[in-house]
Amino acid sequence: MNERLSDFELLRDFLRRGDQGAFTAVVRRHLDLVYGTALRKLEDPSAAEEVTQNVFAALSGKAWQFAPDDSLPAWLHRTALLESKSWLRTELRRRRREQSAAELGATMKTSEEQHALRELVPLLDEGLLALGEKERAALLLRYYEGQSLKQVGAALEVGEDAAQKRVANALQQLARFFQRRGFKTATPALAVTALEQTVSSAPVAVATSVVASASHLTPPAASGLIALLCRTGALTKAQTATVCVGIAAIPLAWQWTQDRAATRQAASSQRLLAGFHAQEEQLTADLEQQRVRLAQLNVAVGQATQAQASDAPAKWNSLAARIRGLLTDANYRWPDDLPYVRIPKSVIKDLELQAMFSASGKLSEPAREVLAMTPEEQTPTEQALANYWNGVYKLMSSHAYETNAVAGKPGRLAKTVVIPPLGADLQNLAQETKAQLAAVLSEDREKILFGGWDEGAIQIFWPGNLWKISEQPQTFTVWVDPNPGIGNGSQYGARWSSTLGSTSTEGEPGSLSVIPSSLFSKFFQPWLEKLGVSNSTTFFLQ
Repeated sequence: MNERLSDFELLRDFLRRGDQGAFTAVVRRHLDLVYGTALRKLEDPSAAEEVTQNVFAALSGKAWQFAPDDSLPAWLHRTALLESKSWLRTELRRRRREQSAAELGATMKTSEEQHALRELVPLLDEGLLALGEKERAALLLRYYEGQSLKQVGAALEVGEDAAQKRVANALQQLARFFQRRGFKTATPALAVTALEQTVSSAPVAVATSVVASASHLTPPAASGLIALLCRTGALTKAQTATVCVGIAAIPLAWQWTQDRAATRQAASSQRLLAGFHAQEEQLTADLEQQRVRLAQLNVAVGQATQAQASDAPAKWNSLAARIRGLLTDANYRWPDDLPYVRIPKSVIKDLELQAMFSASGKLSEPAREVLAMTPEEQTPTEQALANYWNGVYKLMSSHAYETNAVAGKPGRLAKTVVIPPLGADLQNLAQETKAQLAAVLSEDREKILFGGWDEGAIQIFWPGNLWKISEQPQTFTVWVDPNPGIGNGSQYGARWSSTLGSTSTEGEPGSLSVIPSSLFSKFFQPWLEKLGVSNSTTFFLQ
């Protein structure tokens, strides 16, 4: 963004609020450009000052025409050339070409350069006009207004590097223009010399005069109103009466237009309202039909419920009596047609019940059956388990750090993350979870569900394998083979290892699921995306 107000913003303030300071700032910013262009064409300081004042006066009247992306320097350069040509057609030409050429030639190294530059200067403004608006603005700002490349880029809303390229491109185009005019040896360097040697700064007296004149200019709206009043005062009585009748008819015409628009809108609203009424009637009829059907269904459901209720007590009493008999039977055999079995609590630990809940805390249906869990107990139990897993993953992510371990096979790219023993942090988290579960469930059910985990041992990959990560470090590695070829194996894979064991996967959807989600998003996903494995989340199923 520009550190100072843009030309468009200053002109906007001048038009909307009559801010003379804003217009004066525009004049001061581009005064040297306009004065230098006029002086180069007229070679007369007095004439150049007059043209400069005319150009800025024209700007005050046409300020409303500019859009935010228009180039004011390009417009001022073109207008200055047109004003100079107009002055030359109406005023005597007082040029001192020989003296200017001699002064210009004093800075040249060779007579050939003097001659070439002397011939190029009259074509310079024509060459500038042949450029595109953005290229011409870049050269005018860089050489005639003396702005840095950073300031040129800010004015053109591009970066400093882009501004430098635009200036260089404009110089190339200007050199080619000179070459098409017969100067076969013209180069961008010669174009730069021509631009630098034709720079002219407005003298202090000229600047003071032009700025003073600009401070008295008014926005086009105000000046137009004054002109209208002056012209009205010069009209005859008949002409004045005609104008007054026309002005009086304006409100009537506006009111007539408004009435027609209101009438059309009212007719459209009535048609729309009629459509709504028809739709409402149709919906009311459909609703009545649905009510009749609902009443019929309620009757059918009531009849079915009554029939089932009469049979349910008898069936339940029969099943209860049968189960009591089986429980007291010394042979302790259960038939295959019952959905229940009887086992002692000591056997439950051998059923791999560590798989009863997932990392989301969701309990499986067999787990709820074994624990005889009510719906009121299920919700807080699953919430406590979910909070526990989230806490474990956060601890792993916060303690993890990258290493520079290399991939197992040559040519593979790998990233390795190490998690040190989580220690007391994990044990405290487990103790808190144990207390929450014990408050909801009985102590024996809490041990069935969470026993052994409170010491920092958790199940990471499969049931029945508890890894005591509170005391053991872990290592997670993801590798990518950028050139797997045919028969050379998979393109990606992952490995987890600890002092207690390890596991690895590769080449299938879900093969990165050995990486916990918090570690994957923090360490591995950005790395995989940089390597072009943009669909890595497809292979991560946690």
